[in-house]
Amino acid sequence: MSTVIDLSRIPAPKAIEPLDHAALLQQFIDRFVAFWAEARSEDPSLPSFDVQMLKTDPSMIAGRAWTFIQLLDHGRINDALKALLAPLSTGSNLDNLVARQGIVRQIVTPATDSAAAVMQSDARLLEIYLQSFGRAAAGSRDAYLFAANNAWPGAGDIEVVGRRIHGRRGDVDIVVAGPNGDAPSTENLALVRAAVTADDVQPETTSVSVLAATRTEYTVNLVIEVLKGPDPEIVKTEAIARIRAAADERTFIGGEVPAALLSGAAYGASVMKVRDNAPVAIAADPYSIPVLTTITVTAEVRT
Repeated sequence: MSTVIDLSRIPAPKAIEPLDHAALLQQFIDRFVAFWAEARSEDPSLPSFDVQMLKTDPSMIAGRAWTFIQLLDHGRINDALKALLAPLSTGSNLDNLVARQGIVRQIVTPATDSAAAVMQSDARLLEIYLQSFGRAAAGSRDAYLFAANNAWPGAGDIEVVGRRIHGRRGDVDIVVAGPNGDAPSTENLALVRAAVTADDVQPETTSVSVLAATRTEYTVNLVIEVLKGPDPEIVKTEAIARIRAAADERTFIGGEVPAALLSGAAYGASVMKVRDNAPVAIAADPYSIPVLTTITVTAEVRT
């Protein structure tokens, strides 16, 4: 997993305004009342306007129409801003954003007669975009990652392991894993190797090795105690989904699975206690990727 800046933690800019129908309508009412009072000061024959909150009043019907149009305009401006910001841009907007770095969304799986092509996800495209800012510096971590990810757009994870980790001067290891921690094929490793050893990526004084990540498989076997009342099968299904989500977040090269992480993830609504029949604890290893293969959860109803 690349350690480029985590854009999900960057708050949306204040330029993106919240869409608040009630606030916009109140703005209309306040301004209308002020203008009406000004008009009455010039023409005292005008009636006092004290029915502005009646839904059937023509001015309020106009106000609701104005508010609706304002909401559309504010939403359009928000969408235009999001299209230009890396943390918020998606789809074709993201395609245009990354094009400034000479990057295009690549095909992961070619189209067939019965299925459309599978393209790079927004998350992967954004990751490569961020890595691209370091590609001009041959031998930099981002330069290796950018070259490797572009060579194999379907990679699950690629990591750069250098002297700071392995302690060998002048050596760089490019560790590669397929989607979901699968082993990369010989062909895909060759594509990555050719990309990271290109003259504009690998310095002359550096030795680069491309290695398949070691797949560290593990299983989960838990018993959850459920309160009487809720359907235990539904509670179990929800617990399994939480466990899978927690494991997926750790499925990257160098990922660590701390003790009790997965049993803790099983807790949720109606789960009173979790018993772990096969505790899991996997230390971080820069050459390995932890992969959860099987989840077994037994639900026991408390009487």
